[in-house]
Amino acid sequence: MNSPRDIDFGGVLVAPFVRYLFLALVILIAVRFLVGRLGLRSMFANPPLAEAALYVSVLASLVAFRL
Repeated sequence: MNSPRDIDFGGVLVAPFVRYLFLALVILIAVRFLVGRLGLRSMFANPPLAEAALYVSVLASLVAFRL
C-alpha cells in the first residue's frame, strides 16, 4: 500500500494529515449549507456540538479510507 507523501509548499513540508483536515473542512461547509437550506438545524439541541461531531466523523472517515 502506498503511504501518503509530504506536501511541499514553497520549500515547507506539510504533513499529509493537513490535506485530510482541509478536505474535511470543505465537506463540513457543504453539509452546513445543505442543513441550513433544508431547515434541519432546529433538529439539534446544540448545533455547534453536532457540527463538531460531524467534522470529527468526516475526518475519521477520510483517514480510514485514505482518500
